[in-house]
Amino acid sequence: MVGQVGAARRELAELISPQPGTQVRSRADWLRLTAAGLIPLTAFLAFASVRMTGGSPNPLNHLGYLPILIAAYAYGWRGALAVSAAIAVLLGPLAAWLVLPGGTEQVDAWLIRAAMFGAVAAITGVLFDHARQAMLGWRTAAIEVAQRERDGMVALARGAEAKDTDTGDHIVRVQLLSEELAQAIGLDAAAAADIGWSAMLHDVGKLHVPDRILLKPGPLTADEWQVMHQHPIYGERILREGAGFEMARRIARWHHENIDGSGYPDGLKGERIPLEARIVRIADAFDAMTSVRPYKPARSVEWALAELERHGGTQFDPEIVRLLLEMVRQDRALLARLAEHRISAAA
Repeated sequence: MVGQVGAARRELAELISPQPGTQVRSRADWLRLTAAGLIPLTAFLAFASVRMTGGSPNPLNHLGYLPILIAAYAYGWRGALAVSAAIAVLLGPLAAWLVLPGGTEQVDAWLIRAAMFGAVAAITGVLFDHARQAMLGWRTAAIEVAQRERDGMVALARGAEAKDTDTGDHIVRVQLLSEELAQAIGLDAAAAADIGWSAMLHDVGKLHVPDRILLKPGPLTADEWQVMHQHPIYGERILREGAGFEMARRIARWHHENIDGSGYPDGLKGERIPLEARIVRIADAFDAMTSVRPYKPARSVEWALAELERHGGTQFDPEIVRLLLEMVRQDRALLARLAEHRISAAA
């Protein structure tokens, strides 16, 4: 079931993409298209093998089961029965009707074989149909589990965000930007979606940070910063027991690590910092700089990009910073989508 949930997360990403279920339908279409080509090909090979080796009776008549099994797998019992009838004629009376060279069987022989073909077609077709229905049930249950996981992620993230009212839809913007960055790096849509959803929980540890610190309008004292620096550890602890939160745990713990090792809480350096944490580090910083916070006004997009570029190689992964700069400067629609969430939060 664990494997089914993992596959369901990927399928769920497809189902909530701009073209829902396209890849799932495409796989089924390719299966039927491939079967439509293999069935006549294997049927012809069975017929040719029998005729080229002296006709019937012939043990090579058993090759007729191959196209039947392909049809059962691809089309179920109805398709398999139709193919079995065609194969029975092809390997039975057709040679006699066409007066082809080689031996031919008596009517009772090919009728018995036709009955066997039909029985195998019906049995295997029904079994494949039942297997398909069972897999559909497992997939549906796994998708529901994956959706509940994501609902739980959103609920936790909203709980943390509710303590910091000035951040608005910060978690949604970080999710969007993290997913876009992951795709720009070259990850597939499903993996990028996993990073995006997990990114929503990056600050869940702030649930343990007192409001007097979290909402303080002025600079924090050294002691207050020490408390604030614990929130990645708190976040990992909150997510420690939840199955399916592995990536969210890594992001929560290490999204404040710096590429040069100067970050917190563990001082990880370079590629020892998980890729998803490096992505969220940049998405979080960009949104924080361009948003109003209790202790500062919002900065312009260009100011934020320049700041990220200036600290590339020290605080931030320079390659991911480069990709963000390209994305934002070339795709103005991305900024519009981020702004929509900023506007909706203000409303």
